[in-house]
Amino acid sequence: MSLIYSKIGGANNSTVLLDDRYTHRWLDAWGDVEKAIVDNVWGADEWVITATGTSPVTASVLQDAVALVTSGGTDFDGDNMQIVGSRFKLTAGKPCYFGVGITISEATQSDLVIGLFGVDTTLTAASGSHAFNVAAGGVGFTKLDNTTACNFVSYATTSVTNTAVASVMGVTKHIYEIYWDGADVYGYLDNALVASFSTSLPSVVLTPSIAFRTGSSAAKTCTVHWMRTIQVKS
Repeated sequence: MSLIYSKIGGANNSTVLLDDRYTHRWLDAWGDVEKAIVDNVWGADEWVITATGTSPVTASVLQDAVALVTSGGTDFDGDNMQIVGSRFKLTAGKPCYFGVGITISEATQSDLVIGLFGVDTTLTAASGSHAFNVAAGGVGFTKLDNTTACNFVSYATTSVTNTAVASVMGVTKHIYEIYWDGADVYGYLDNALVASFSTSLPSVVLTPSIAFRTGSSAAKTCTVHWMRTIQVKS
């Protein structure tokens, strides 16, 4: 991998470090930018975690991972996790990047929501119904219990406004990415473009989010390898 630098508009000409193989992928940025980068050390105080059942989130012991989410052994046990502070927004002319590497241990009997969402402690319904319960809008990737279908979606407050099939969920590491170029939002899975949305996008402030729950009476795990969110502010 080699790196390239890009000057992105605004009074401060913010500098963004890109991966030259996949130029939608932002690695870091300097200038008038907002960043939430989780790729080295797990810090529980950086997150708002709402647990159902005994579902600890701990530092990973794997060399290439940051955190391990382990659900309890009761159906719907798991964690709703959001970075502290809601600092990102799909604002015209202000590009934003979100990316995360994740491995889940169960492809079918689990719920997963990842992406940029409004502050919300129950991105999935607070019951065994296994439904989404997005209350403040957002954009990201979703998968429900009892299916392996993974979709790239957007919400305007509580309603799904755009949906594109992303993949069939598996139990190997996947990279989920969102790029807002200041006009349209793009979803990427494992480096490949899934879809882009240009209308009916969330207008609220957003925060990096992960929600993971078991869909059966058995503990499941979600390994977070890295997560980065970066936005140019001017």
